[in-house]
Amino acid sequence: MKKMLVITAITLVVAGFTWTISTADDAAKPVSVQVTGMNVNLSKTLCGEEAPELDATYGGLNALIVKEALDADGKAIEGMAGKMLHYLPLATASKLMAGEENAGKVVTVKGLLYKDAMVIGVKEFTVETAAAGGDDWDDWDELGVKTMSQQQVI
Repeated sequence: MKKMLVITAITLVVAGFTWTISTADDAAKPVSVQVTGMNVNLSKTLCGEEAPELDATYGGLNALIVKEALDADGKAIEGMAGKMLHYLPLATASKLMAGEENAGKVVTVKGLLYKDAMVIGVKEFTVETAAAGGDDWDDWDELGVKTMSQQQVI
């Protein structure tokens, strides 16, 4: 009876250990995502205007502040809004990851999210552009032309 109890206990411990390891491996796997957010200068965002002198090479690194994160099925990923993601240094991320070209702009990134590390591997990205004219508060340009005189119908 004691042998059977010891064997059962050992089996349960081994099964629990195996399950724990497999769960940890699943958590480390990347997830395919589409993330929209603000591309910001990392040091200016963290340190503000009182940032110490920055390294000439790495001082212009950017990060992504998440506004919305969707998984491959288009479902929102909970708890991501407001989080800061760092870019995995891939060639496809070079225009987002460094420099002022896309800093301060809203971007949509498609890629792989390493959630535990808060890192995104960029496959492709788009930069949202502001409306032409910037101060377009009326809908005059969007009104359709429906008359023979080519005047807009209000």
